[in-house]
Amino acid sequence: MKLSRRTATILLAIGVYMLLTWGTRVFTFLSEFRAGTLVAPGIHFSLVVIGLAIGVYLVYLGLKGRRAS
Repeated sequence: MKLSRRTATILLAIGVYMLLTWGTRVFTFLSEFRAGTLVAPGIHFSLVVIGLAIGVYLVYLGLKGRRAS
């Protein structure tokens, strides 16, 4: 399946947005974890890791699609 340039750009933009939002949540997670006010650290940590992984994969797909087109 070949991505159009527009689709690749949209994937790239969504991936960068996810990396920025989940990247800031990493700092929030760490500060709450240190303060001991985090209710469920395992769940929050897994959400951060999954969000960052999806963001990295979307950026990868977007870059790969833009290079191919």
